[in-house]
Amino acid sequence: MKKRLCIICSLLLIACTQLPGQTLLPYILNGAATQRTCNCYILTPDQQGISGTVWNKNKINLQQSFNYVFDVNLGCKDGNGADGIGFILQTQGTNLGATGQGLGFKGISPSLGILIDTYPNSDENDPLYDHLAIQMNGIADHNSASNLAGPVTALNEQNNIEDCQWHLFRINWDANRRHLEVSMDNVLRLALDKDIINDIFTGNPEVYWGFAGSTGGYSNLQQFCAALRPQCDINPQQLFCDGIPVDFKDNSSSFGAITHWWWDFGDNVTSNVAQPPPHVYPSAGHYEVKLVIADNSGCISDTQKIPLTIEAYPVVDFGPNPLCLDADMHMQNLTTTTVGNINQWEWDWGDGTIANSQTPLAPYTTTGSRQVKLTATSSQGCSSSASKVVMVGNTPLISGQGENVCLGTAITFQANNLTPNVPIARWHWNLGNGNTLMQQQANYTYPDTGQYTVQVYAESTDGCPSPVVETPVKVTGVYARAGRDTVVAAGQPLQLQAQWTNPNVSYAWLPSTGLTNPTVDNPLALLYKDQTYRLIITSPEGCRDEDEINVKVYKGPTFYVPTAFTPNNDGRNDVFRVIAPGVPSLDFLCVWNRWGQEVFRSNNLSGSWDGTWGGQPAPAGTYVWMVQGVDYTGRRFSQKGTVTLIR
Repeated sequence: MKKRLCIICSLLLIACTQLPGQTLLPYILNGAATQRTCNCYILTPDQQGISGTVWNKNKINLQQSFNYVFDVNLGCKDGNGADGIGFILQTQGTNLGATGQGLGFKGISPSLGILIDTYPNSDENDPLYDHLAIQMNGIADHNSASNLAGPVTALNEQNNIEDCQWHLFRINWDANRRHLEVSMDNVLRLALDKDIINDIFTGNPEVYWGFAGSTGGYSNLQQFCAALRPQCDINPQQLFCDGIPVDFKDNSSSFGAITHWWWDFGDNVTSNVAQPPPHVYPSAGHYEVKLVIADNSGCISDTQKIPLTIEAYPVVDFGPNPLCLDADMHMQNLTTTTVGNINQWEWDWGDGTIANSQTPLAPYTTTGSRQVKLTATSSQGCSSSASKVVMVGNTPLISGQGENVCLGTAITFQANNLTPNVPIARWHWNLGNGNTLMQQQANYTYPDTGQYTVQVYAESTDGCPSPVVETPVKVTGVYARAGRDTVVAAGQPLQLQAQWTNPNVSYAWLPSTGLTNPTVDNPLALLYKDQTYRLIITSPEGCRDEDEINVKVYKGPTFYVPTAFTPNNDGRNDVFRVIAPGVPSLDFLCVWNRWGQEVFRSNNLSGSWDGTWGGQPAPAGTYVWMVQGVDYTGRRFSQKGTVTLIR
């Protein structure tokens, strides 16, 4: 970092110090012209009816060759932009220029102008496109004898140069051959063979040079720079791989002589020579190369930034191993790289044949071991190889069977090898509920009912897996729930109801005594004595379950009420309650103490008094009770009496 700062400081010092034999500001500005940066000038702002000229105060001798390079920008307004700029050689002085269609060139004589004209003036026979021409003596008419070359499109194969872009404008004069060439963006646009010293300047080789620009009824921002373009070129044919040196070449363009270079290779390494030695990056990665130049006028260029990727060598790997005949014989490319992209593959099958796809089909048709080599190459040409011995084996074929069972019964799973010549090393069962088995024959009991898709495959001793075989199994469960024990009055209809129903199962109530239909889930019972019913439910698969319900038959409808109870938690007569055969609905059961205070109330047939009052044990003694309800015929009736609480 300290080295980089020193180079920047030295460049800034150049910009602030007059170099020997040079003038810090060698230009004279006229009209609307202004200096934008060290080496760049605005000839006209985007205003109508103005002109600007920039003349170098030092004359040049046309008996000496020159190669001047400039950057020009004709603005952004195509269609309603005007008028253009020109590079002019003249002998009249440094305070010349004119507005409008003359581009600041009109009327200057003797002169040679290389004009970039962006507006078609019919009285000067301009074409409709933005054009370039060489003209003399301040006359811009293309049909006059002063039109020496052109007009042609300013840009090669493009009609518009008012495109907001900077374009490289080169003027090359060969004094020995008396040959002038004009290029735009390094494409030759015009050439002229003429003795301009004698034919135009009447033998005077000393001339001023500069730029002029103008606007009239239309306008544009028109600029030029004494070219100072850093240009780092990297040979695209070289390899950009980890550990390989990279060659950087300076192809910068400058109006003056380039005196300083500052290279930053993006890895904390810098250089200040014109042609740095080949550079080796410390590792693969993404870097940004920067180049800044300075010329003998003291101007410093913008920074050119070039992204550069140094790719890593591929880490080659591949599969599968083994390859299995009569199965998928495509190779698997498992190659990786930390930096870059792999875009070339070469598979060497060991038999003189190769393949170039990423996942080719292996060509083998017989079993045995094969030597396979894969070479992977990145987009930058970084190449690595790896070889493996790959086993080619036969694919086994198998079958698998299961069975449908009732819940709680183990299923026997059986697999069979249909290819006896292919020995099996391992078996794999996936039971469809997250559990697995590893035996050819195995038993398993499912914890719940359901339809399960069981899969089984085998691996041969060569490691080749068989195709997966699926066998569905069903685990069925039935649940006999006859209901809670109950009481009824003699002759009272009792609706029985299985608590679990399924239309695919069969029902049997045993015995059938008093039942309307013992083979349905909800028969009606009419009883005159106590009865126990057994409910049997059977599925189509033969799964069976049983349950019982006890029915106590009393005379009634009536209330059976005890005369005493002992709430001492011994499990016998601990609560006071009524038995109400034939009474499906209870209005109330109330208990009062001897002072008429209500100590218990319930309207639930199963409600009972535990001998407490207000959360505290009630005292021993006699209590009055009353109960009222509605029997199964709809008759409301009540009973009352006393009960003794014994402690």
